[in-house]
Amino acid sequence: MRVVWIQLIAAGIIFAACAVGTAAGTSIGTDWTERPPTDSPFSGVQISVDGGTVFAGGNQMLVRTWDDKSHYGGRSGFIAMMSPDGNYVIAAAGETITLLNNKGEPLWTRTMGYPVCAVAVSRDGTIIISADDKGNYVSWAKNGDFYGRNTDDRAKKIAVSRAGDLIVAATDGGLRYYDGAMNLKWADRKNGSIDTYIAISSDGSTIITAGGTRLSSHTSTGELNWMNDVTKEAIIDMASTEDCSAIILGAQDSAVTAVDRYGKTHWTYSTGGKWPNAVGVSRDASVIGVGANDGMLYVLDHGGSVITKKDLGAIIQPRSLAVSRDGTRIAVADQFHLNGLEILGEPTVEGMVTYTQTPLNPVSWYTRETTRTPVPTVSPVLTLPAVADTPVTAPPTQKSPAGQYLPVFALIGACMIILARQRE
Repeated sequence: MRVVWIQLIAAGIIFAACAVGTAAGTSIGTDWTERPPTDSPFSGVQISVDGGTVFAGGNQMLVRTWDDKSHYGGRSGFIAMMSPDGNYVIAAAGETITLLNNKGEPLWTRTMGYPVCAVAVSRDGTIIISADDKGNYVSWAKNGDFYGRNTDDRAKKIAVSRAGDLIVAATDGGLRYYDGAMNLKWADRKNGSIDTYIAISSDGSTIITAGGTRLSSHTSTGELNWMNDVTKEAIIDMASTEDCSAIILGAQDSAVTAVDRYGKTHWTYSTGGKWPNAVGVSRDASVIGVGANDGMLYVLDHGGSVITKKDLGAIIQPRSLAVSRDGTRIAVADQFHLNGLEILGEPTVEGMVTYTQTPLNPVSWYTRETTRTPVPTVSPVLTLPAVADTPVTAPPTQKSPAGQYLPVFALIGACMIILARQRE
């Protein structure tokens, strides 16, 4: 009898070892899902710098902590954003803007002269910017005090530097730089009006903008570093590391393109004819999230190789994916849910090389490069893929695979207890 039990335990241990070996590979687990409060899907997703809070915009925004200890929403989130530290949300409705704290409580409300078209907030909420349809820009202090005002071309997008001393606006007439009091520091009236994406490096020295097929880099004083056509079709989304050393683009040419801060394209990844609607990147670019319009979520390493992927079963919304700084969490909105996903296991992709901070010169953080054919300089108009009117059945919520091998270990434990009793 004892021999039988020993064989049983040995078999259990071998099975558990095989199971754990399988789990050691990288996979994506679903920690939680949220349904939109209306039929309109979520649009626009952020994760706070500590990875603990998620913001999703849309017809009604949602803000929740990853552990769901805090959970609020209800306001319009089409023109809204969360401060990167997760402690504040600025939301616009008509001509008014409202600053909310991390419990969803309104701290103050202010009124612009015309409908608000863009908002921005610094990392810690120190400065808030709002712009209306008539080109009026206003900066506010955290307590709601008026700080500065200017009038210029209508803003399409606004970004604030980490220190809050530089505000960059992509307008219908080109780029604009302001200080915190909204004094104009520099205007690029030769730049055209295609830029719709902005990233400011953490030290404020580099400003990356994108629009059409074009990617550009300027200094904090407005000097042009470079301007390149880097995609074959219009850019759908852009994500950047904090130091702008890695810039990730998703475009209508069904490719993800990785560019460094000096304008050099290092690799492209094809999504197989499906548009990469949304991209996100970790602090060191070791994890890159890509959401395609067929519902497939790809996770790439900094060399452009697939670490893992997951079919969410529904179209991933444009510009609605975020990756935590440490690369362990991904928040992504599809047609039916806001998904809180976790990267499980360790990446095992052959050739994975540890990312190192980009030196001033040369640039060498990517390990794989591709030769690319020069792309046309004509900037196409961004269009969205046609979506069938027929309702799509929402996919069932998938549980995280974490813990799926616990019964195996329980069986082993039971066997050991029985064996111990047999010996008595």
